[in-house]
Amino acid sequence: MRRPDGRRALLVARTELRRTWRKLLGTARGTLTLAGGGLMISLYSLAIGAAALFLGGALAESDPHAVRLATTGAIGGLLGLVGFVTLQHAVKSTGEPDAADGLLTTIPYEDALAGLVVAEVGRVLAGLGLPLLALTLGLAAGNAGLGVALVVLVGSLLVAVLGTLGGYGLGLVTKLVASRSAVVARHRASFGGLASLALAVGWITMTTIPSVQTRILRLATRSPLSWTADAVLLALGNPSADPVHAGVATVALAGSLPLGAVACLWLAGRTWYADPVQPDHEFDPDERTLSDRLLRGRVSTATRVVAQKSWLRTKRAPITVQYAAMPFFFLVFQLQTVVLEGVVPPTFPLTAGLATAAAAGAAFTLNPLGGEERVLPLTLTANVSGRAFVSGLVLAGALPGVALTAVLVGGVGVAAGTPPLTLVVALATALVATVGAPAIAVGTGVVFPKFERSSVYGREVVVPSGWAFLGYLVVLGAVVAPASLAFLFSVHDLFSLGDEPWLLGGGLAATLLLCLASAAVGFRYAANRVATYRFD
Repeated sequence: MRRPDGRRALLVARTELRRTWRKLLGTARGTLTLAGGGLMISLYSLAIGAAALFLGGALAESDPHAVRLATTGAIGGLLGLVGFVTLQHAVKSTGEPDAADGLLTTIPYEDALAGLVVAEVGRVLAGLGLPLLALTLGLAAGNAGLGVALVVLVGSLLVAVLGTLGGYGLGLVTKLVASRSAVVARHRASFGGLASLALAVGWITMTTIPSVQTRILRLATRSPLSWTADAVLLALGNPSADPVHAGVATVALAGSLPLGAVACLWLAGRTWYADPVQPDHEFDPDERTLSDRLLRGRVSTATRVVAQKSWLRTKRAPITVQYAAMPFFFLVFQLQTVVLEGVVPPTFPLTAGLATAAAAGAAFTLNPLGGEERVLPLTLTANVSGRAFVSGLVLAGALPGVALTAVLVGGVGVAAGTPPLTLVVALATALVATVGAPAIAVGTGVVFPKFERSSVYGREVVVPSGWAFLGYLVVLGAVVAPASLAFLFSVHDLFSLGDEPWLLGGGLAATLLLCLASAAVGFRYAANRVATYRFD
């Protein structure tokens, strides 16, 4: 391990930042993301600056415990946010240099790593620069004073750089484990998807649920992490400030940066030059999988093979269906009620079932033509009819969706204490939607096909069109509306529309008829479109 050369490291960093800039400006989506992000950051910066200007003086009047609580929370939030973003970026994109074989035989790996880390710090500061500037100017111009503003600015910069080093180091650890473990290498896509979901859920939980925030902040204020607040109290001239704690916190924060850099150098040397394991994928032509036992003899061979192809592709690359998890984000507010109040909302069984139905429909059938990518010509010329191909896609979403919906709705309904009749209607509505959703999705998918690749977490994949997803949700929402309204009337006693069984039965019957009609139209149109599709 040697000390990086500054000139070569800066050349690598400049190249990486240029690539990022060109990637943003090279596509309409990137340009819109840049414009939207810039607008959002500007608005946040104005709000932060105004709050610092008019409310910064309250720091001087607050009791030391409140200052410690606010400072610790700000440091923990900034450190976690920067570390989380950098970790994701390192694992999926910047954890190793582009054209590594050429670069690492041209310059020492220490120079390459230093350049990558400097570029990552540059990206972080590009996002945090304007808010930090607004915060500093607001504190300096307000009653807080210039001393507090400088302490906050320097501390925020140190924490941001430390979060970048920590996140990048954890990303290298992740890549090192994946290159050394055959089990992780064989199922890396699945592990990666689960880890990303767990990190996102954990972050949302910590940042949106007050009880969790309070518990974490109380633990943090009793640890040395809260000693950084003494530096702010010293700048405020508060007599309760401890100069020793402030000095130790400053030295520890500044000293952790070279330690983090050395750790990243050590990890990079072992990650980039490691000989990754090659997991064996043995093929047994006589092996009968679970899907073979379930489907053989019950559906045609072509339909079964298409469904198995969809499941196998998802197992190997879950990122290709990550958009299907979007409907579950609508459950966040009800999950907050469960966590905060310990009560399951009465509408939760139905909303959970409908979210599962929407996800099952979107997973495999929302882009039937574009989803085949490079093998589309082979698919269209194979001895598989359009009807069999579409049936396989529909089956791939409906079969696991029905099982998951039944378990989820039943379990949540029992936990919520839903009356038996109402629970049966909710379960029936969710199952009808789950069976019909893939056929509805395949219809909208062929109306709005998408063949262009999009960058998802640093990987180029084909994802469904936004118009297809929107049209699918609109049609599915209209289909389930009658039964959903009847369910709401039943659990909330909103209206007296006669006998409750008739109300629930009528809503379910209307949804069933609408689902049958929409699914039949979508399925027939998609099958005919696939069978007659021609390249321009």
